[in-house]
Amino acid sequence: MPSPQSSRALTGALLALGGWAAFSLQDALVKALVVDLPVPEVLFGRSLVIVAISMFVVKRQDYRAMAERRNAVAIVVRSGLILAAWLAYYRASRSLQLADLATYYFVAPLFVVGMSAPILKEYVGPARWAAVLVGFGGVVIAANPSGRASLEPVALALMAALFWAMTTVLARSLAKGVSTAAMMLGGAIGFVFVCGAGLPWFGVAPSLSQALGIAATGCVGATGQYLWFEGVRRAQASLLAPLEYSLLAYAIFWGYFVFGDLPRPRTLIGAAVILTSGLATMLFEIRRRRIASAQ
Repeated sequence: MPSPQSSRALTGALLALGGWAAFSLQDALVKALVVDLPVPEVLFGRSLVIVAISMFVVKRQDYRAMAERRNAVAIVVRSGLILAAWLAYYRASRSLQLADLATYYFVAPLFVVGMSAPILKEYVGPARWAAVLVGFGGVVIAANPSGRASLEPVALALMAALFWAMTTVLARSLAKGVSTAAMMLGGAIGFVFVCGAGLPWFGVAPSLSQALGIAATGCVGATGQYLWFEGVRRAQASLLAPLEYSLLAYAIFWGYFVFGDLPRPRTLIGAAVILTSGLATMLFEIRRRRIASAQ
């Protein structure tokens, strides 16, 4: 019978997988919108929806927790890093093929595992390192990066990966004293102010369909954030890092149903490698915690 800790970690992993599924849909919506709309404008609308949703559930004690100096600094820093990651990621998406973008961005789990031990004091053993490296190998097999991209978009994608990894570590730290709704509000409100400040200069009047698309992006993003934060609250960042590669499987799904991209055989092979890596990580974690609880 799995220990309570193992069950909690497994629940966290499943919640995070659901969050990444929502994020993949959000990415597909944003990629379609930024063809005709500025990236900051799309992020402003999306974040405004998330702020509105979060404020319905944030409680008075949540505001007090957010106002504590340590938490406030972490929230502001995390919000800034998320903004920088998103701007860099979607700026790069204009110039890179999805396969190339996925490969460069999926360096993020490597960064997370590397930072988890010194910063969060998490146990990061050979199994987790092996899982994240095998998962990245699956991404390279599936994505088959062309190597023809120019330096600027590649650098932007790698910057986005580093910034996102840092936000993951910060989220794990914040989860100890800040509720999920408060973290959602704190992260989104910075986007609203920063992106909204420039709207008079770069804003474009969206069509009705584009406005609805932005609203849908906000709702999907809010769902993804809630599931992901709840997953991070229950499972260690270094455990969740290899599972982030599931985003590639979601990308294959949306690429086929939205953009009509048929997955190549090597893409399916890479996805199978990633799935195996993620499942092996979860099973090893459950076994390790079961042994530890029996001692």
